[in-house]
Amino acid sequence: MKRVGWAGASAALALAATGFIAPTAAFAGDAESTAPTSGPQFDAAAKALLSSDDQVKIVGADGNGNVVVYTTADEANLKGEPRAFVDNNANVILKKLDSAPKKAASTDVVGGAGYFGLVSGNSGYSCSVGFSGFTPTGAPAVISAGHCTQDGEIGEVSLTVPRSDTAGGGGQGPVELSHTLGDFGFSQFGGPGNTAGADGAADSVDISVIDITNKDLDLKPEVTDWTNVDDLSASTFPIKSVGEAQVGPFAKSGRTTGYTQGNIEIVNGWLDVEGRWVHGFGGPIDVIQGDSGGPMWQGDKAVGVTSALFDYQGVRYGWGADLLSGLAQTDGYTVEVQVDAPKLTTEDGSTVTTGSNISGTAQANTKLVVTPEKGDAFTIDVDGSGNWSFAVPERLGEYAFTLQSTSGYSKSSTVDASVNVVPQAPAFTSPADGSSTVSEVTKISGTGLAGATVTLTGDVKATAKVGADSTWSVEADLNEGSYKVNATQARDGVTSASASVSFAVIPAQPTIDGIVDGSSYSDSAIPTKVSGTGETGADITVSLNGAEVGTTTVKSGKWTVAFADALAPGDYTVVATQTVNGQSNSTSVSFSVAAAPGPSPSPSPSTPSTPGPTPGPQGTLPKTGASDPAPLALGAAALLLGGLGAVGYRRFRRVSR
Repeated sequence: MKRVGWAGASAALALAATGFIAPTAAFAGDAESTAPTSGPQFDAAAKALLSSDDQVKIVGADGNGNVVVYTTADEANLKGEPRAFVDNNANVILKKLDSAPKKAASTDVVGGAGYFGLVSGNSGYSCSVGFSGFTPTGAPAVISAGHCTQDGEIGEVSLTVPRSDTAGGGGQGPVELSHTLGDFGFSQFGGPGNTAGADGAADSVDISVIDITNKDLDLKPEVTDWTNVDDLSASTFPIKSVGEAQVGPFAKSGRTTGYTQGNIEIVNGWLDVEGRWVHGFGGPIDVIQGDSGGPMWQGDKAVGVTSALFDYQGVRYGWGADLLSGLAQTDGYTVEVQVDAPKLTTEDGSTVTTGSNISGTAQANTKLVVTPEKGDAFTIDVDGSGNWSFAVPERLGEYAFTLQSTSGYSKSSTVDASVNVVPQAPAFTSPADGSSTVSEVTKISGTGLAGATVTLTGDVKATAKVGADSTWSVEADLNEGSYKVNATQARDGVTSASASVSFAVIPAQPTIDGIVDGSSYSDSAIPTKVSGTGETGADITVSLNGAEVGTTTVKSGKWTVAFADALAPGDYTVVATQTVNGQSNSTSVSFSVAAAPGPSPSPSPSTPSTPGPTPGPQGTLPKTGASDPAPLALGAAALLLGGLGAVGYRRFRRVSR
């Protein structure tokens, strides 16, 4: 409860005495009370209820036997006496207000309101407020038209009573003054120094600023529609930005014709107004003298102030002095804009972890001021899409803060929020999750919350302190195998969620000796086995072109696996895989086997010249053939055997080499 001691007790007693709260002696199960809805008891109880807590803003009756209570809190968050009143009376209707009630003050200043500048005696000039604004130092100001100053002749100006203005039903008679507004500061009508200016010159403007001297006034970033002449601020249009006029619909507000709408037909033009050039825009719209200086806007964008009027083909046109060009001559005056309150996407009251972000939305391209309950305020940018975020602080526990959007000197309403900060799970940096490390792991390391204690469980059990650089590490002695390690971190009595890492330690690659990668072998050099080195006790599996050919165990650092069959000509890849504790590592070589060359052809024996036949005795035939073939056959055999002997000798020499 917000109120304790005698004040709270008296309010409770007052309510109980009038019957708005059931007596505390009522037994469980008793029927709820019915609160009075009229008469002295109702009046006294309503006063007591309104004074008991600042959540209650209105108490009344609906004519149907119910008491209606308007609050700034929903029912779930209602506290103290109002809570008891709702719980103990059956005829209560609770309604939550969108915002706290505010008074309809004549001191609210909005665009389109009238003001009067006194020249002498009771005479002067009436114009209209353009836009609320700020001086270069952030003091309140009003933006209006330069010609309203009569080239500096008018100094102090006062607000007029809306009902005395023409738009408020006052006719053309004298106006009534309500509050002092301020003094004209800078003004320019035409070129610099109130000269004629020039067609095409951006510094030919119609602008004035009024420095507010009345501290009772409350300037609003709004323009009135003149539907409520008793309170011009009761029905308004918000101004959220300042920009250039575009061809299309626009509106204006002023003390003479009130709120009217038109259509811009000319932009980026210059109008000769009684010998003064004014850069701006124009289009058909209802406007009369006295509307001068009033606001012209499109949507929620301020684009100009009413500068002049003219008729074209029987249609009234209004001319707006370009607002951006005018402000550029004032040396730092700006228009006040309505800035929407920021919103949280991170749920208010939720639990967040260090290392994450608090995020939300706000008016695009504004600034967001974050003011922690403890610590210094800081400012962040809202991007063009209206998004913002900032890092969760490392201070654990409740983090309460206030948000406010700003645009220059314009500010939104504030938003209060809080989150519960807990440490995020520590992170592993080495070994990486899912990684494989050769031979051994001697250290496990990671990052965490500075000053926290990291506790490891699982296949490694240890603790470590997170350093100022947010890192931690523990020693380890892990050989071949598969491992999983868990980690939490704790600080300020709060422990984080758990993180884990899984990794493997694999054996080194075995070596393959005797077969050179990329080589080609033939004849007796063709490999008949594969051998190499490895880790003693490891299992070796050998495959040839993807097919397993044998397994063995490394003994004294060496291993050998023989090929079951001779290798035919072709290309081969041998892979040797070494496995320890279910973890493997492989190496491979590629080679080829060349086909054996075919035998060289034997030389053809030369044919000896055969002497011609000897002439025999006349009448006998010559001896042209051998009469005994045996010697020739034996000679051939001798040659054949001699050839075989030579071949055999060559082969013997190659084998014994």
